[in-house]
Amino acid sequence: MKARVCVTGASGFIGSSLVKKLLEKDYVVHATLRNLGDESKVRLLRGLPGAETRLFLFEADIYDPGTFGPGIGGCEFVFLVATPLKHDPLNSKYKDTTEAAIDGIQTILRLCEQSGTVRRVVYTGSVTASSPWKEDFSGYKDFMESCWTNFDLPYPRYTDYLKVCFLSL
Repeated sequence: MKARVCVTGASGFIGSSLVKKLLEKDYVVHATLRNLGDESKVRLLRGLPGAETRLFLFEADIYDPGTFGPGIGGCEFVFLVATPLKHDPLNSKYKDTTEAAIDGIQTILRLCEQSGTVRRVVYTGSVTASSPWKEDFSGYKDFMESCWTNFDLPYPRYTDYLKVCFLSL
């Protein structure tokens, strides 16, 4: 059996694909989900080959980043895939998703450092990290690996997610 790996945001498209690949390669996976009561998401992960013996589910919410500690505990590697997608300013201590994401990322990184076991963290970006915009923003160029978002992107094209990437590092 290989190392223990934590995947945050494990029930999303990228997270669940990553969990599947890790299980196929005999890793023990600590998968975090916002709500363990969501049967459709739990069923998806529990149905993966190898899940019955090597998958452990943990409830953790990016809006309460301290909840990631148990899932990170004992892991050598952490894939930080979770990000806040929906924001309810009336029921949140954060003013927006940017603030929630920055606090979440920083708290999770501190938990990784404090764990004493985590050797590497892989932080995933989003589609906003790459951009097919022409340099003068007059249209689109062919989309390929060389298409990265311009750091001088004018504000109307500047998303909350880009702010998170810049401000949390």
